[in-house]
Amino acid sequence: MDDALRPFGFERRGDDWIRVRGDMWECVNRQSSWLGGVTVNVDMKDLETEKLFLSIFAARGAIQMPTIGARIGELIDGYDRWWKKDEPNGPAEMAQAVVEHGLPWFDRVRSLEEQAANWYGRAGALTSRGYDGRSLVGLALTLYRMGELEEACRVLNKPVPRTAIPSSVEKVALVRDWLACRPRIHPGIAERELD
Repeated sequence: MDDALRPFGFERRGDDWIRVRGDMWECVNRQSSWLGGVTVNVDMKDLETEKLFLSIFAARGAIQMPTIGARIGELIDGYDRWWKKDEPNGPAEMAQAVVEHGLPWFDRVRSLEEQAANWYGRAGALTSRGYDGRSLVGLALTLYRMGELEEACRVLNKPVPRTAIPSSVEKVALVRDWLACRPRIHPGIAERELD
């Protein structure tokens, strides 16, 4: 793996190979299983968005922003793929899979607009039924960086379903406060009553 990735600018740190291109942090991670197999994960994050994230969450113990990632098997054919230790060509096949399928994945999303659309589901963020705090926070911070504060606030004011995970609701509220978004006006409550 090291021989395959070093020419592309990756530096090894244990089971991670990392490079930074522009504002993007990119990581190829080799994951081992106690069952004897090895697979690869690819992960990215925008370092400028991470700075905003840490300015909000560092006081609560955050040391990094969650990454966006994929498993190499998903990129090859949609199925999980593990190479066994006793496969004679396993290491070479795994490294080749990373070069052919993993490295192009890093080029799929580069701009803030692509991040909002592809990583955080911008088009359906307000209409989807789910409430994923991690995704809502990432989208709101990305929109903020794009100069779309009003849309970021709409995302952060998405109605909270009864089944929402409390920690997700709390994270969204922290970002909403940090961006100084007005609270969502619930039907039946006049705006003056909230002032």
